Amino acid sequence: MKKIVFNKNTFFLVEQGILYWPKNLVLVVSDLHLEKSSYFAKFGQFLPPYDSIETLNLLDEILKQHKVKTVILLGDVFHDNDGYDRLDRRAKLIFNKINNKYNLLFVVGNHDQDINIPNIKTYEDITIDGINFSHKPSNLNSHQVFGHFHPKILLKLNGKRIFKKCFIVSSTKICMPAFGVFTGGLNVESDIFKKIFKQNKEYFLIDNSHIYQINLN
Repeated sequence: MKKIVFNKNTFFLVEQGILYWPKNLVLVVSDLHLEKSSYFAKFGQFLPPYDSIETLNLLDEILKQHKVKTVILLGDVFHDNDGYDRLDRRAKLIFNKINNKYNLLFVVGNHDQDINIPNIKTYEDITIDGINFSHKPSNLNSHQVFGHFHPKILLKLNGKRIFKKCFIVSSTKICMPAFGVFTGGLNVESDIFKKIFKQNKEYFLIDNSHIYQINLN
């Protein structure tokens, strides 16, 4: 884990791409994109249908490793509005267990904006102690944590191009990596990030069980 201070609060960047806030016992995770493979199957692109169970098993294991009361799902939890209904029995049991055990705050994203799940209340955004949690960055004059862009850093090693997930952190914004095992990503060198992060920013690359601070300036 990597400790950072954001809006005078201590947070930890967790190696699997999760943000942990010990003061409030909050764990933040973004862009699970559950049932993405089954969504593509509807259009004839048949992929191994194990992305949801793998992603949820990983989330469940991480939750066991931390003292957590509240879980913030930061949008695009499902790849489409019907994704929950397509979960197989095992995956649905894990998702429902997490919902029953923790205070689950389900922020909707652009993929699951109109989702309807039993016993789940959805939010456009959530503000806790002056920090706004949303799927996309907003024009609010506040500290913000968001996902949506799936930031990745391009590494060139031995003639090979390798993309690695990362966090982008500035004094007022944190962009979360995608947590789902079946997600793409956007290069942090994109002009989109230059528009969002106009002040100094830091990159924290995720590589297996480690987090490395990377200087791209």
